[in-house]
Amino acid sequence: MPEIFDETFPKELTETGSARRRMMLMGGSAIAATAATRLLPESARAAVLGTAEKPIDFLFAIYPNGTLLDFAGPNEILSRIPNTNVRFASPEGGLVTLEKGVVFGPTEKLSDIDKVDVICVPGALNLSAMMKPEILGHVRRLSETARYVTSVCTGSIILAASGVLKGRRSACHWAFLNVLKDYGAIPDPARIVKDGRFMSGGGVTAGIDFGLAIAAELRGAQAAQEVQLLVQYDPQPPFHAGNPAEAPPAIRDVVYKKLPGSQNGLMRPVL
Repeated sequence: MPEIFDETFPKELTETGSARRRMMLMGGSAIAATAATRLLPESARAAVLGTAEKPIDFLFAIYPNGTLLDFAGPNEILSRIPNTNVRFASPEGGLVTLEKGVVFGPTEKLSDIDKVDVICVPGALNLSAMMKPEILGHVRRLSETARYVTSVCTGSIILAASGVLKGRRSACHWAFLNVLKDYGAIPDPARIVKDGRFMSGGGVTAGIDFGLAIAAELRGAQAAQEVQLLVQYDPQPPFHAGNPAEAPPAIRDVVYKKLPGSQNGLMRPVL
């Protein structure tokens, strides 16, 4: 390698130039070594680097009549970040029929889950399957020991009803946002909200943004951005009507009529 550089550069390099050349050689070696470790099996890679990332146990607590995209979006991100085990549990376990008739599963039974690093509760219009005291108890139990407690859309209402969001800021679908006050949570209209170890995403499609945000928390911004590029998440909607503040008044008024109470963030989910 030195001979190649000696032939490429003039003999009369200054001391500064020589030092720069040595740094280039050292830097190139470091880059090559780092790249090589990425080709190794996980255990061997950990041995070379001297540290091993602790596996992350990530749980989506889904339920009948739930909204598919609320968890399918973030799962598309989280299932691709390194050393992460994504699991799905439901009140009864087995197959779960979501809204629109989509059948998902099999799932684990929520009561059988001992503990997880991250729990995420997605949303729906019909939350009744999760609002039973026994099920809320399992949500609360898992939340108490989780590293992160998270939600997408109206899933934050379930978390709030379990008692874990009292005094905490949380996102929610804009139409239901102020329902959080009923359970002592603090509504926040932001698309992604982080309050300590609690993180939440707004309505439905915000789940993808949430997925990237929690991925960055768990494995760093680089890992999250690599997945973002891999799945080509580059949203360029043909319209700008995704929230009441930007939607044209005529569109907003029609949706307000379809969703009673939504104008004040007080549309009521099925409980």
